[in-house]
Amino acid sequence: METFGRGCLYIIIGIGVLLLLAIVTQSHINIPIFIAIPLVILAFYVAKKKSDEKNR
Repeated sequence: METFGRGCLYIIIGIGVLLLLAIVTQSHINIPIFIAIPLVILAFYVAKKKSDEKNR
């Protein structure tokens, strides 16, 4: 459960950064699905790695 929560947190932070960037540049940011899916997988992979290090 900790890994899922941490992964979701990373995704929410990433979305927040993109939102801030869109507000500052006053533009639309479109991310294709074939780029978004690997980014989500990467977020959960990093979260799992951090959780595994914490459990040692």
